Amino acid sequence: MDMAELDRIAQHGWAGELRLNEPMRQHVSWRAGGAADRAYFPRDLEDLARFVRTLSGDEPVWVVGLGSNLLVRDGGLRGTVVFTHRALSAIRLDAGAQATPVIYAEAGVASPKVARYAATHGLVGSEFLASIPGTVGGALAMNAGCYGSETWDIVEAVLCLRRGGWRSARGG
Repeated sequence: MDMAELDRIAQHGWAGELRLNEPMRQHVSWRAGGAADRAYFPRDLEDLARFVRTLSGDEPVWVVGLGSNLLVRDGGLRGTVVFTHRALSAIRLDAGAQATPVIYAEAGVASPKVARYAATHGLVGSEFLASIPGTVGGALAMNAGCYGSETWDIVEAVLCLRRGGWRSARGG
């Protein structure tokens, strides 16, 4: 990526920060690994959506939350890494089916924070998330679980951002 491409990118009105040759060792729990070609730190969900719409269809995209137990090869990552932890951090109570409260948590929320939030609001079933060292996005991607529980067992719905726009999915 050269200065002309950076100028083109700036015209898209992104509110986040784009970095070139970002050392992944600064973003993973193992503190090892090479650089990512590009790293994007979105300001919020809408900023991320604007950014994703501008990526070419052949651009490899990697999404990283806390970087817990993520091992990056010394050769780094080709493509763009999107960091969700600080930007996609909204968590709140919403009305679910039959007026039962459900937790809305964005992909960058740490899993233990969801467990604490649920306990604070008298909700049960997500206690196991207290021992999952990562974010909601990662827990969903790998169906993180322990103590006989799994992430998708407690999910009502998911809103996914894809290159072509938004897509909803029903949970467990």
